[in-house]
Amino acid sequence: MRKCLLIIGLLMSGLVHFSFAATWTIDKVTDNTSHDDYPFISAIQSGLLVVYVNHDPDYEIFVANNFSGSWTTSRVTDNSHNDIGYDIAAKYGEQTAHIAHMWQDVPDNEISYTKGSPASWSTERITDDANDDERPVIALDNSGFVHVVYSKNIGGDQEIFYANNVSGSWISEQVTDNGSDDEFPWMALDKSGNPRIVYRNGSQLHYTYKTAGIWTAPVMVAGSMGANSYPFVVLDKNDKAHVAFAKSDGSFNQIYYANDVTGTWQESKVTSTSYNNLYPTIFIDPSSKAHIAYMAAEPGDAEMFYATNASGIWSIGRVTDNSFNDAVIFGRYFTCDAQGIGHMVFINNSDGDSEVYHAQSNEPLYAGIEENSSSSPLLITVSSILSASSTITYSVPTAGIVSLKVYDASGALVKNLVNGMYSAGQYNVSWNGITDAGSKATSGVYFCRLETAQGAVSAKTIVK
Repeated sequence: MRKCLLIIGLLMSGLVHFSFAATWTIDKVTDNTSHDDYPFISAIQSGLLVVYVNHDPDYEIFVANNFSGSWTTSRVTDNSHNDIGYDIAAKYGEQTAHIAHMWQDVPDNEISYTKGSPASWSTERITDDANDDERPVIALDNSGFVHVVYSKNIGGDQEIFYANNVSGSWISEQVTDNGSDDEFPWMALDKSGNPRIVYRNGSQLHYTYKTAGIWTAPVMVAGSMGANSYPFVVLDKNDKAHVAFAKSDGSFNQIYYANDVTGTWQESKVTSTSYNNLYPTIFIDPSSKAHIAYMAAEPGDAEMFYATNASGIWSIGRVTDNSFNDAVIFGRYFTCDAQGIGHMVFINNSDGDSEVYHAQSNEPLYAGIEENSSSSPLLITVSSILSASSTITYSVPTAGIVSLKVYDASGALVKNLVNGMYSAGQYNVSWNGITDAGSKATSGVYFCRLETAQGAVSAKTIVK
């Protein structure tokens, strides 16, 4: 009855509506007798990579994958101090996990970077000082270099720092420098590999980015922030920033969303409930629509929810519904794969200790680019592995306007190859992997899409 009354109250508020179009299947990632915590996820071509912490009895980092169809786990660290993996990244066409983690180098915390697979793990130290370095976030650029943002306690207050290994060694620099705490940074890279960072400063969310080697003056995204704001930023195909965060509406913590699509920050309220909502994670689809996962502290137990503005208004659906806490902390615990299927990891203590669970949407959360059936009258062929010397062959049934474009796995336009009037016949075109923006396409899945007056057809390929 409690949950029925809650739904009615939300509908009457007029702020959101429940959409049960997305249903979720839940499976268990870990199953042992010790606590597993802090799961974060990355979707790649082979499946899913999940980093988490196991109490062994101190915190140690493990990685799980479902490449074989079932979950297998691999130990990453094994030492006498606490290691906490705070984020994970991976190239789409590879099975290498890249992990940013915090560890206790008594008496302070330090940041390290680990990469590898179950066969081999290697760790590099990013920070080595007498200050507490905390909450690292990781991203990979198109060339495979690693970028990390984190917070550091300097002189009694928190400041934001940024590091990368573009030069071959780790170079760190200070991003903020003021007399108040800058906390909970999150980062995304633009198409040129420049970092864009959102963080909390006191009661405000701030946003800054690096361009031409210079950090821009921070701008305010939103105000009235509290201790549990935990912002998360992603960029759309036009490098516009989208941020999900939590803050109090005067009574309870609610989920909010903001973007700078128009050039100025616009904020909207996602939830309006009589309990706290926390730790939002956001994904932006090719149409620049937002998909947000969050934890709802419902009376009695916590549950996982999903929200989207794909229809033009915020629709909310339940992911979990049981009598045990389903919990997360802020970070990358939600994503979508190349087919638009949503994936979420969280912990549940129903068997007496915390275990990691995975929820998968039973249908795509957005419409991606699909390969056309073989019954199409058009023809396009491309090698399964695309290199600089590869040729794309396509046919034009009748004279007319022809378009051939390359899209990435999310549906974002990468390269215009052909656009003009062509006679009937067969044609060849090469692509050297350089995007319309002038950068090298990152490794992963791409779709070559041919459009003529007779219809459209797509072929999938992988860029190494």
